[in-house]
Amino acid sequence: MKIGKSVKTLIAGTMAVACLASVAACGPGSSSSKSNANSEPVSTDVSKEKVELKLWDGAGLKTFDDQLIAAFQKKYPNITIKATYDPDNTSQQNGPRIISAADTPDIARITDINSAVRGKHLVNLDEYSKAYGWDLPDSQTQVYRVDSNGKIGSGSLYAVPDGISMTGLYWNKKLAKELGITEAPATVADLEADMKKATDAGKLAMMMPAKEGGTSYIYQALLTNYEGRDTVQNWIIQKDGATFNTKGALKAAQKIKDWQDAGYFSKDALALDGSTALSRFSNGEALFFPSGSWYTASINDALSDNAGWIAYPGEKADSGSAAANAVSAFGIPANAKHKNAAAAFLNFLQSDEARQIAVDNGYPPVGEGKTPSTDNQLLGQVLTAYEGLVKTGNTTDYINNATAGMQASAIIPGFQSLLDGTMTPQQFVDSIQKQYEKEAK
Repeated sequence: MKIGKSVKTLIAGTMAVACLASVAACGPGSSSSKSNANSEPVSTDVSKEKVELKLWDGAGLKTFDDQLIAAFQKKYPNITIKATYDPDNTSQQNGPRIISAADTPDIARITDINSAVRGKHLVNLDEYSKAYGWDLPDSQTQVYRVDSNGKIGSGSLYAVPDGISMTGLYWNKKLAKELGITEAPATVADLEADMKKATDAGKLAMMMPAKEGGTSYIYQALLTNYEGRDTVQNWIIQKDGATFNTKGALKAAQKIKDWQDAGYFSKDALALDGSTALSRFSNGEALFFPSGSWYTASINDALSDNAGWIAYPGEKADSGSAAANAVSAFGIPANAKHKNAAAAFLNFLQSDEARQIAVDNGYPPVGEGKTPSTDNQLLGQVLTAYEGLVKTGNTTDYINNATAGMQASAIIPGFQSLLDGTMTPQQFVDSIQKQYEKEAK
């Protein structure tokens, strides 16, 4: 099966990072909206009545969605789905308005779980989960759960992912072989040794797109390694008492600065965007490239069997980690006219057929079970890495998503200042926490 390339773009990657860009401002949860005039008894039998569902998502995911919709309609010929899409650069801000409208879609991408639940604009999916027997890994649903006190991270389920987007470390096997490196780094120490070997040989160790905050990917891996998965995830979901001002956060910042000073990163890192970094890495200009799974098709096409992927290595072997979240997280707005039919679509997202469609579009699938097949050898490595991470549970959401303004107001300027030396590692850590406290409630 061929991998669809249209979603393997920077836009798709940006959407993946931003799909929960407002994990902030939690409020009291609710299972329904008072304005909803159509309360359906929960049922999994949707095969009789002819129904037209409306679905809303971002335009960058149209190809993926169209394939899911076609397969669903084949299974349920009595149900049709009419999809509408917003431009990717406006879907984030439009999301809350879309799901709260009187004529809301039946299925919608949830861009801000906090305001959606606080405003009573989403259906509580617990009864559907019981009826269908959903068994999704906690790592894939934690940020879509809200408890009775309005806190993210546990409680009732309000959205279901259609696929997973994750970060990791690409590596050029051909260049590695020229340097005498025969296998991917298994630990942070191995990674450092490999980068030193590349630099000593006059080769670029790591392509670093710092212009758009790409440094956060490798930094978050170090942070997770030093602090542990739960500490990082608790900060992202704003658990009481969570703070960024930790020894691990400082140690990770110092490590990034040390690598910058050692010349391991691109000399023009501060001006390097993701698409340019992708092009250069695909041309064989660096040993490593920390980025996201959304680039697998492009890199596989360019480097073929010379392209490798691993989860970010930890302090010890087999302790790798990754940042990961939904490609789109679909929920059912409280004002949806056809909730049972919409729930059938959410259930379909977890089927073997939908999992295969996710892989065909370059994404690790939701749920557990046999890994779908792919003829993209690089994506195959991503799927294997993710399958292992699901078992260990060593994934978090993106630190960029901790608050709505974190990426633009703290992550991007903070890492640039850390790299150019205008901020010390401690000042960098303080700046991230300051933005967090400014927004978190």
